[in-house]
Amino acid sequence: MTPTIGTADATASDIVLLSGRAAWIPVSRTLLVADLHLGKAATFRRAGIPVPEGTSARDLARLAALVRDTGADRLLILGDLFHARGGCTERVLSEFTATRRSFPRTRVVLVPGNHDRAVGRLPRDVGLDACEPTVHEPPFHFVHEPDTPPPADRGPCFTVAGHLHPTVSIRAPSGDRLTERCFVAEEARLVMPAFGSFTGGERVTPREGLRLWIARDDGVVDVTRAALLATRGRR
Repeated sequence: MTPTIGTADATASDIVLLSGRAAWIPVSRTLLVADLHLGKAATFRRAGIPVPEGTSARDLARLAALVRDTGADRLLILGDLFHARGGCTERVLSEFTATRRSFPRTRVVLVPGNHDRAVGRLPRDVGLDACEPTVHEPPFHFVHEPDTPPPADRGPCFTVAGHLHPTVSIRAPSGDRLTERCFVAEEARLVMPAFGSFTGGERVTPREGLRLWIARDDGVVDVTRAALLATRGRR
């Protein structure tokens, strides 16, 4: 069964959690991703740190496949599309532009994150249709930082964000440990996993009222109960 998260507004479609660290809103045919951090490996190499090439190209290939498979009318990127000014090399920018051109009928909107703001102005022809500080479409409020408040005069809404790069770690009685990126949901908020392959993570502490789904390229698995039981077992 495909995991879904319901909103408080019964007239709104659910958010569907997808394999590949993305989400889907059927009612608006919107594909959601966050924290690609394109060019991070290039930034490290420029600083003299030897890391493998090709992570941005592989992530962009995954993104193009998701757009194609969903038939998205809109791709909404919830921040940190690019990692740093020094990583926005001609190669990285051209890879993104070529990927974007592979789905010309899909509108691409960026909600800039803290890394994007540090990068500054991008070339006009890079392929973004719009950059918006937030996107408020009741019952949804799309942001980069999860604590960004919604408009006070718009009523209750469900916030969808990135920024935190959440991970969950579950330790079995045998001592083996599973650590994966995850979706994190509360009553009125969903935090997306980092889409980019070359990103760090912030470990989430399981607690009551928090729902957790492992986010892998080959599936999405609800681990809320297992994570909570493992945490209690360590006390």
